[in-house]
Amino acid sequence: MTPWRRVRALFPLPLFWRNFLTFWLGAAAIVGIGMALTAAVAWYRFDALDGLSPAALTEDAREAAATHGRPGLVRWLRAMDSHASALNIYIVDDHLNELLGRPLPARLRNHLSERLVPMWHAGQLGHPDRGHVPRPGARVSWWDPQPIALPGGPQGTELLMLFLPFDSSRWEVLHLSPVALAFGLFALAVSAPLCWALTRHVTGPTRRLREATQALAAGNLATRTPPSLARRADELGQLARDFDAMAGRLQRLMDWREQLLRNIAHELRSPLGRLRLSLELARRRDATLALQFDRIERETERLDALVERTLQLARLHAVEPVRSAIDLTELVDVIVADARFEAAGRGAAIDWAAPAALPFDADGAALGSAIENILRNAVRYTDPAAPVTVTLAADADAVRLDIVDGGPGVPEAALPSLFEPFFRVRNGAGHPAGAGLGLSIAQAAIAAHGGTVTAHNAAPHGLAVRICLPRHAAQAAEDTVVDLAALH
Repeated sequence: MTPWRRVRALFPLPLFWRNFLTFWLGAAAIVGIGMALTAAVAWYRFDALDGLSPAALTEDAREAAATHGRPGLVRWLRAMDSHASALNIYIVDDHLNELLGRPLPARLRNHLSERLVPMWHAGQLGHPDRGHVPRPGARVSWWDPQPIALPGGPQGTELLMLFLPFDSSRWEVLHLSPVALAFGLFALAVSAPLCWALTRHVTGPTRRLREATQALAAGNLATRTPPSLARRADELGQLARDFDAMAGRLQRLMDWREQLLRNIAHELRSPLGRLRLSLELARRRDATLALQFDRIERETERLDALVERTLQLARLHAVEPVRSAIDLTELVDVIVADARFEAAGRGAAIDWAAPAALPFDADGAALGSAIENILRNAVRYTDPAAPVTVTLAADADAVRLDIVDGGPGVPEAALPSLFEPFFRVRNGAGHPAGAGLGLSIAQAAIAAHGGTVTAHNAAPHGLAVRICLPRHAAQAAEDTVVDLAALH
């Protein structure tokens, strides 16, 4: 464990303090970097003023004006504007018109109009006879306006030169003062409740999700998140809805498993009892010994078939089908051809007209086994005088396979349970053959392909079973299958 991990383990921070400290560390870093950059730019501008003297610039401007008049002063000002990048020099008349026609900064214009121009008009600024013109070599400040007299006229031709090396007003708020302290306290008072509200907004739903997860892990499969949390439109609401869907799926799987285990135990009890009785009779070694061995063999085969079909049903619920491109029409045609042999033995017929090739993306073995289970069940119970009808059709949304027999049908009360594991319809005298897994296996295989299977009693008699598969699976197969009908 690294030292940082050890520190975090010794001093765990709640989410509120993590958000709070992160916010203020980020703010401090931004302010510190901003101050450093501003100071660097300011010092660069200060350094750029090295070698420039306001007194020397004033003398140069006056000499240019005295020697060459207004044109010479304009040329000098343009040269200074292009070379002294860290210094702005403005020369204005008493109407605040700048010599080069440049707009004055708003703060500088306000200062001129409110203070300097009234002093200028009152004769308190810039007139040589008043003693306001500095002598050569005198110390001049960057902030003092300097009068420039043009030759050939008195006061009307006098201009005022101003220097603007940098703006220092923004630096005053950076000093530690009661204002800065009050601002920091105000920022703390605002950020702390905001961080608390943000943390509560996240940790509250997270705590409820954690409690639901612990209850689910403890075995309470009926656990769901609070409805108010599941109705949220943000990511936490999506997580709650996903949790509810997961819990519902787990509950259905566990209920199905428990029901399956009870059914398996019930179905195994009868053949095991018959095996035990046959063994007791075989131990007598009388004339029925061979008969008992035959019965033991049949019961063993029945148990083996029951275990195999139960494992097949479990695999269909646990493993996704391995899909490949098939022709659904050809698959049904092969199954119908095989079923016709069994139907011929009972004197029945199957009415089937193969449509055009229908490319489909599916596990051919699993889907074919499902269709075969339903079709053989229809052949077994149909009236020999009424043929079994098989119809395959497709539209833009789904592929439908209808199998209708001519048998007695099933009781209406038994229809909802027809595809449940180990359910067998007792319609009339005697007991139905089989373990009641064929239709369950078919339903599981079809559901694994995203489809549904339903059953209803047909008129005037018989059972109609419809397999409905989503059309998008067929569309995906059409991109990879070349017209399978053309290959035959």
